[in-house]
Amino acid sequence: MIEPARTKDDGVVMITCRQASVLLSKREDMPLGRADRLKLKLHLALCSLCRNVARQFAGIRLAMRRLRDGD
Repeated sequence: MIEPARTKDDGVVMITCRQASVLLSKREDMPLGRADRLKLKLHLALCSLCRNVARQFAGIRLAMRRLRDGD
């Protein structure tokens, strides 16, 4: 398996799809930190499969809101 690219300050530049899915799930429960938000944003810009997963999360979030609000 190829290791993600790293920067001098320790941060991973590009995350894997698995890491992106964990961050997508995590951001449903709590705000992500700046570094994680940037990593996820970069990954989503490059990965259509993970963008689709993000859209699915958004659809579930919307459905849950509608259920909660009685719409």
